[in-house]
Amino acid sequence: MAERMTGESDDRIFAEAPAAPRRGARFYLLVALAVLVLIWSFRGAKIRPAELVEGIPQIFVTVGRMLPPDFTKITDARNYFFPDALSPAELLLPVPLEDQRARAKQRWWDNTFPQTIVGATLETVQMALAGTFLALLVAFPLGFLAARNTTPHPAVYKGIRLVLNFLRTIPDLALGLLFVAAVGLGAFAGTMALAIHTATVLGKLLSESVENIDEGIVEAIRATGAGYTQILSFAVLPQILPDLISFTLYRLETNIRAASVLGLIGAGGIGYLMNTSFRTFQYQEAAAIVLVLIALVMLVDYLSSRLRSLVV
Repeated sequence: MAERMTGESDDRIFAEAPAAPRRGARFYLLVALAVLVLIWSFRGAKIRPAELVEGIPQIFVTVGRMLPPDFTKITDARNYFFPDALSPAELLLPVPLEDQRARAKQRWWDNTFPQTIVGATLETVQMALAGTFLALLVAFPLGFLAARNTTPHPAVYKGIRLVLNFLRTIPDLALGLLFVAAVGLGAFAGTMALAIHTATVLGKLLSESVENIDEGIVEAIRATGAGYTQILSFAVLPQILPDLISFTLYRLETNIRAASVLGLIGAGGIGYLMNTSFRTFQYQEAAAIVLVLIALVMLVDYLSSRLRSLVV
C-alpha cells in the first residue's frame, strides 16, 4: 500500500511539473550559427595540431638551453658595479656625503642599480604599487559617477561611461608607447600607462558593484534626511568596501605582470632585461629572470590573499 501511494505521489509530481521547453527552429539556428563562428575562429587562428606536435621537440630544446638557470647576475657583486669611492654603508644608508660622492651615489641608484636584476625587480614592484594607487585615486570617485543609482545626472553617467569604455580599449602597451614618447624611457612612462589602464578597469568594476547594492539601506538612510555625500558614506561605501579591496588587490597582482611586459618597450621594469637576455641568446640568464618574476608574482599573490582575508 505504501509503495502504491508513493508511486501515485511521484506520478502526481511529474504530472504537475512544467513541461520541458520545446526547441524551436530558432534555437537550432543559433546553435548552428555558434558552431560556424567557432569554426571560423579556429580557421582564422590557424590552429594546426599537426604542426604543434612536430614542434614539441623544439620546445624541449629551448628549455634545455635555459637549464640550469644562471643566477650569477644576482649573486655576483661585480655585476652591480658598486662605486669604488663609496663604502656599502654610504651607498645603502642615507648618510651625509660631500657633493661629488653624493652625485656618484645618486647616479648609481638612478642609472646603474635599475639595470641589475634585483634593481629591475624592485622597480617593477614600485611601478605596480604606484600605478595601482594612482588608479585607485581616480577610479574611486568615477565608480560613483558611472553608476546609475549614484550618479548626480544621467548626462554625467553617460559621459563617464563613454570615457571609461574608450580608454579601456587602449592596450597598456600602446599607452606605454605614448608615454615613452612623451617622457622618455623609464619607469615613469610605465607607471602612467599602468595607472590609466587600471583606473578605467577599476572604475567600471566599482560602478557595477555600486549598481548591485541593496537599495533598501539607501532608502533607509535617505529617509533620515541624509544628503548625497552622507548616503554615499554610510549606505553605499560599506556595501562596496569588500569589492573595492578585492578589485584593488587583484589589479595589483595583474599590474606586476603588466609592468614586466611594459619593460619590453623600455617602460621600466624587469621585462627589459628579460627581453635583452632572450634577444642575445642568454637563455640561462633569461631563465633566472623568469624564475625571479614567477617568485615575485607568487609572493604578491600570497600577500594579497592574506591581506584580503584580514580585511574582507
